[in-house]
Amino acid sequence: MIKALKTKRNFSLIELLVVIAIIGILASLLLPSLGKAREKAKISVCTSNLKQIGSANFMYFDDNDSYFPTVVGNASWDDMLASYDGRKLSSAQIAVGGAGGHNVANFGKNYGELYRCPLDDRVNGNRILRTYAPTQDGWNYSFNPGQNGIYGVEGVAFNGIPKNINEINQISRVAAYTENHFPLSHNNNQLRVSLGQTWAFSGMHAGYFELNETKHSNLKFNFLMADGHVTNMNLIQSLVTNDGSVAGTANVRGTVWDTDR
Repeated sequence: MIKALKTKRNFSLIELLVVIAIIGILASLLLPSLGKAREKAKISVCTSNLKQIGSANFMYFDDNDSYFPTVVGNASWDDMLASYDGRKLSSAQIAVGGAGGHNVANFGKNYGELYRCPLDDRVNGNRILRTYAPTQDGWNYSFNPGQNGIYGVEGVAFNGIPKNINEINQISRVAAYTENHFPLSHNNNQLRVSLGQTWAFSGMHAGYFELNETKHSNLKFNFLMADGHVTNMNLIQSLVTNDGSVAGTANVRGTVWDTDR
């Protein structure tokens, strides 16, 4: 019996080009979906971060007469939460923060990831980046009525002390923390977004938030409300008042920026 000889057939150039073209088409169809899925995952982490910060705040309340954390000596508001967020900073580690904030050389670039949104791709020199900011208390009442956030620094002229959660009537409708994605060069923002930074104006008010550069494709930002839940809003949504009208940033009475709404 004569066995048929098997012949090896190579692909032609045209066939290879067709296969490559098909792979390219499939990749172009899949990549946008993968990009959106990746962004959704990062937004979920951002939401989780803020919820954990909210939980740390509530534990802090138990030990501090229900006041929100603020600057105490060389300790920033985030340093004050270190005993509740798992970092367990020593007094010596806190002391190296202060006006300059914590730096990569002392703690490493991945330190304090809880305080950074994964969508935040800025590089803050040798300082450790901090995305989230408390809402600013007492931002010049005569020009900006209603700027009553949770963050005040004792002894600073604009107001005295941070907000007590028991003084907030509508805790589910008042913002406690939100995101700061401004360029580092804007209005000393390299200080404001430094982990461990004790600057009195490290908080966020509506007028400053108006200049925020979104990192979210839906053009919204995550807000941690005073009751601990997280929601996402754009500037306009954050300015809706108790009667349903929309305020301007010059007067935010009755909005999420106003702890006295």
